[in-house]
Amino acid sequence: MHTFFSVLKDFIHFFNLHTTIGRIRLAVLVSIAVGAVYFLAGGTQAVVESVKQERAVAVSSVAFFSDSVSTQLVGTVSSIDQAIIQAESAGRVTSVEVALGQSIAAGQVIARLENASEYASVLQAEGAYEGALASAQASDISVTEAGNAQVTAEKNVLSAYRTAYTVVSNALYNTLDEFYGNPEFSTPGVRIDAGSQTAYLNAERTAFRSILPAWQKSSVTLAPSGVKENQLQEAISYTARLLAMTDIFITAIERADQGTTLNNQPISTYAVRLSGVRTTLNVTLASLESSVTELQAAQAALNKSQLGGTLSEVSSANAQVKQALGSLRAAQANYNKTILRSPIAGVVNSLAIQTGDFVSGFQTVAEVANNDALEITTFVGQSDRALLETQQEVRIEGGIIGVVSAIAPAVNTATGKIEVQIQSTSPDLLNGDTVIITLDSQVDATGDTTIQVPLTAVKFTASAGVVYSVTDNVLVAHDVTIGPVRDVYIEILSGITPDMEIVVDARGLNEGERVTVVTN
Repeated sequence: MHTFFSVLKDFIHFFNLHTTIGRIRLAVLVSIAVGAVYFLAGGTQAVVESVKQERAVAVSSVAFFSDSVSTQLVGTVSSIDQAIIQAESAGRVTSVEVALGQSIAAGQVIARLENASEYASVLQAEGAYEGALASAQASDISVTEAGNAQVTAEKNVLSAYRTAYTVVSNALYNTLDEFYGNPEFSTPGVRIDAGSQTAYLNAERTAFRSILPAWQKSSVTLAPSGVKENQLQEAISYTARLLAMTDIFITAIERADQGTTLNNQPISTYAVRLSGVRTTLNVTLASLESSVTELQAAQAALNKSQLGGTLSEVSSANAQVKQALGSLRAAQANYNKTILRSPIAGVVNSLAIQTGDFVSGFQTVAEVANNDALEITTFVGQSDRALLETQQEVRIEGGIIGVVSAIAPAVNTATGKIEVQIQSTSPDLLNGDTVIITLDSQVDATGDTTIQVPLTAVKFTASAGVVYSVTDNVLVAHDVTIGPVRDVYIEILSGITPDMEIVVDARGLNEGERVTVVTN
């Protein structure tokens, strides 16, 4: 008892209310006591509630997710037939003869550049050519010399005829055939995107399979005097046709993506080769045309000498005519560079010049396209490539129907994706638009809809994944084999069936845990 009173006395002294320190000590003690009571009461209640409460989970059928899955892609609308008009020479624009949005024909003049000096050169060359012709007509050519000129012209014609065959066959077999999958088959198959010109290129390659053997036979068996003007005209036609094919391939390369490859080489490397082929074909074409002119002149001179029968010496008039004609053609070519024309029919979608502007060489002045023939270009990853096939219908901007027309056979090295082209005749699409392309729920190789579930429904482990179903309010785990991820969904290759109901969000759940089911 003495001890109890002693402790009580010390307690009263320690918490003496008459002193400031005593009152502070008592306040601290009361606070501690109240906090302890509150903590014990609240903690007990939380434990009780945690024991009583079960976690609520939402479940849904696997088929519901798989049927509603769609993949969206971004595509760009462009015209199948379009041309970029560039200035071939520098100069000031004197007139612009079309308006933005105007429909124009192939060959129509877009604009004219200042060309007074070029036109003067043409007039001067025409005068020189006409003077050379007058001199040639006035020349008094003997029958013998006219005959010799005829023989020489025929030899030159045969040489040009044979050379043209060699140039055309080498250009086709050694260069252009690299752009065909099967050049010697009935359907050669162009290997690059040539737009609307693909069918033309295939038809021309097929035609050359019969043209070249016949041409080769003629070039070997003909004697110098056996080459007729109509055969030269055929050679000119064949050379011009191959030149047209070369120009189309050059245009296709210029339009192709920078990362496009052909025969494991960047397609841009073929531009230099095709440019060389084009130059050679132009030279050959000029040589054939010159041979025709030479043969016609020789024949005319022989006829004249036979009719006139004079004894005058043969002059250099014929050579002067050819030289004058060459100067005239060069002056006309320079003059034509100052007149900018559209190579195709279409609508002027871009016009970057106006009267008074100064343009430099190769500056883009206009873009012309056929806006009624549109295609959409998009890119897909390798995992989504299996979702597409040619002639497959897709939805564009929700309601427009498009058809997959082409799928690149390999990954574009520049983008790391595969190019896909989609065609549509809908008037609601505009050239240059960016659109959303939707692929509806997908099917596998057997024709069944692929199983796809939200990423949240899969609890990932170190080696695979797990989804949960609920039986008697208890979580049941199912091991699954996972496939590629598409957006917020993941493909399930095995482990569950479409008729199963699974937990929508598996995060934080464990097998055997009791839950409350909320049907989704």
